Amino acid sequence: MNIIVTLIVIVLQLFVGYAVGLGAAMALGVGNGLELLVIGVGNTLGVWGVGALAAKLRRSGISYVASLLGTAVCASLGIALILLTPATGFVQLLYPLVGAVIGYYLGGWLRR
Repeated sequence: MNIIVTLIVIVLQLFVGYAVGLGAAMALGVGNGLELLVIGVGNTLGVWGVGALAAKLRRSGISYVASLLGTAVCASLGIALILLTPATGFVQLLYPLVGAVIGYYLGGWLRR
């Protein structure tokens, strides 16, 4: 049962992180490369927010600072990966999102 709940949380983190990241970039109307920063920050906040809420509801003893730091660092690596790889289209916008999800769980795991 615990694995199913974790998978549901990961799917929610992906959806909410994507919506917050892309929604913030569209709402602010930024461009010329600044949208990558806004999307990355939005992904980080969305993924961390859903994870922190789920951890609070599950009464898990995670460190919010460690998970936020891991989320931000890996989302930043995703943004750097976008800048280093040739343009391949829409898939590149998912790099910071996937990095944020990986970083959220990696940050909590490194705390132990």
